[in-house]
This record gives sequence, C-alpha cells and structure tokens, in this order.
Amino acid sequence: MVARAGAVTRDALLAVLDQVMDPEVPVLSVRELGIVRDVEVDDAGAVTVTVTPTYSGCPAIRVIEQDILAALAAAGMADARVRTTYTPAWTTD
Repeated sequence: MVARAGAVTRDALLAVLDQVMDPEVPVLSVRELGIVRDVEVDDAGAVTVTVTPTYSGCPAIRVIEQDILAALAAAGMADARVRTTYTPAWTTD
C-alpha cells in the first residue's frame, strides 16, 4: 500500500487494532489472538478489516466488530467496515 498525503496506512490501521482487546480475554488484543485476518484501504480510502472468530458460534464476535469500528472511528476512520469470514477457520497458529 502506498500512502498518499493524508491517507491511512496499513501500519496506522494495525496500530489502532493493537489497542482493541478481546472482550473474553482482555489481556490480548484482537490482533494478538489472530482474529484480525486482513486490513485493506482501497483507492478511495475506504477501510475494511477482515476478521475470523475463534469458532463459528463465538458469542463475542459482534462486540469485537463494534469495538473495532469504535476504535477506528475514534482514530478518524468513521466509514470503516468489518467483514467477517469463517474460512479459513481460525487456529491457534
């Protein structure tokens, strides 16, 4: 990703996500747990975060999505979106 003047960088997004803690294991961030699969910024500057819950019935995934969106909004990325995918499945790797 090439940063344009005033554009959000991948590193900046990842730094924000490092501050989003898992609601069930609050000593670990969603990145440390591996829930965050990818972050993208398209040519128009739209941010998409792809997440995979630790299991398909994870009761905390909606809270995690909301926490990610709130953190990104607080960092000035109010139009971000979260995409949830179940494949490939989350693993401890």
